Amino acid sequence: MRPTISAIVPVFNGRRYLPQAVESVQLQSLPPAELIVVDDGSTDDSLAALAGLGSGLPLRVLRQSNAGQSAARNRGAEAARGDFLAFLDQDDAWHPQHLQTLAAALAGRPEAGWAYSDFDEMDSNGNLVTHRFLAEHGLQHPKTSLYACVAADLMVLPSASLLRKSAFSAVGGFDEALSGYEDDDLFVRVFRAGWTHVYVPQALVRFRVHGDSSSASERFLASRLRFARKLQGLLPDDRRMRRYYMRDGIAPRFFNSSLDDYVRACVARDWPTARLSYAALRQFAALRQAGARLRWKLSWLRQPRLFHLLVALNDHLPRPLRFVRNPMITLR
Repeated sequence: MRPTISAIVPVFNGRRYLPQAVESVQLQSLPPAELIVVDDGSTDDSLAALAGLGSGLPLRVLRQSNAGQSAARNRGAEAARGDFLAFLDQDDAWHPQHLQTLAAALAGRPEAGWAYSDFDEMDSNGNLVTHRFLAEHGLQHPKTSLYACVAADLMVLPSASLLRKSAFSAVGGFDEALSGYEDDDLFVRVFRAGWTHVYVPQALVRFRVHGDSSSASERFLASRLRFARKLQGLLPDDRRMRRYYMRDGIAPRFFNSSLDDYVRACVARDWPTARLSYAALRQFAALRQAGARLRWKLSWLRQPRLFHLLVALNDHLPRPLRFVRNPMITLR
């Protein structure tokens, strides 16, 4: 039997990119049974971009006050009539074989709740940056342990996924309290619930990365800490099996991400973001039970302007004389 798939596109001020996203849905070799566009309180008349697209697909438009991407995805999933959910971000685009390939991966596997693929990275203008991003960066998939799911960023994109609706609903959908890491959070909960997943190494999606985007906004950093605390509650240490999820995996992962944010902010002289990142660093250092040596190194980051001057001085020294060649490595 032909699978019934609901395509769901959450939109917030996405008028520039929405036509390309919708056109990629229309061009699927296996068309979805319906297209649901959820307008999350846009102020740029985003839905006007749908006019004249001439989609032969049943189209439903849902509107809500701005509540965030997770809430918009959940709203679309609640309204979906299909057995499978295919989320597509407003600025991404599917390759024509996307739905057909992922549906085939789930066919005959009722225990599988999630199929996902590699993806191509494009810039804000739609130009190719990286082909098969996961393979290029050596990210190992599929995941076979819970520790592997939480010790590093998963990079399992909703736009590159096809989810069984029963699995999505069973775990409660996206966590609307998160504004960042909601994708990883959902994957972890589906994994823990016992659903298997299928990885397709083929790039089936074009994922847009905006050059001016930042992972160090106050809201994103707060979400990072909230997700870490949530994982801490879900995954207590298993001393018998010597699994120390927070100390050995989760806290070092987010410490390094926050350190990267801090260094980038200092280089850009973005002092407010640097201070936010430093506060996050201290919290993740405490969660990883940092020793005296790491705490001493952190003390050198207390003043972002001074750190910027030190990095500038270091960069002007001949390479053999540089006292720091990579701040990320020396501060781990």
